[in-house]
Amino acid sequence: MSFVEALPIRGTYTLIIFLSKEACLNVGKLGIQKFPRGYYAYTGSALGAGASSLSRRVSRHLRKEKRKLWHVDFLLTHENTTVTAVVAAQINEKAECRMNQYIKGREATIPVVGFGASDCKEDCGSHLLYFGEENIKPKIAMLYAEKLGSSPVIIDFF
Repeated sequence: MSFVEALPIRGTYTLIIFLSKEACLNVGKLGIQKFPRGYYAYTGSALGAGASSLSRRVSRHLRKEKRKLWHVDFLLTHENTTVTAVVAAQINEKAECRMNQYIKGREATIPVVGFGASDCKEDCGSHLLYFGEENIKPKIAMLYAEKLGSSPVIIDFF
């Protein structure tokens, strides 16, 4: 079974991203932004089926070659960026803001205000959070279990 088949059809997900060297990136309308080396958590949701399913969304995020539609595309296509894990949970409502705020409350900082939060109605500040050199995969998995009340799907790439 491929990792895509292990993901729920719809739900909330967090990409665990590692940037191996500091980078300055032009992030569309957010302009040039500085990203320090370290671990990031990007939280989103996909509630559709087929092309708008969670597995298709995550598969797109993992491709290096793609049209840059979302803020996260500018970070994910950078040569020094690696997605090290995906944590996801089946949920039939938009819970990305709730999950993002829960994660943010655990020693995270906002590296770029407004990143991934163009349509945010919950005043998250950003859907990209920075954790420095700490590998946050175990922490994110635990937070999903705490907040959503069930064991998340964890896909580990490294």
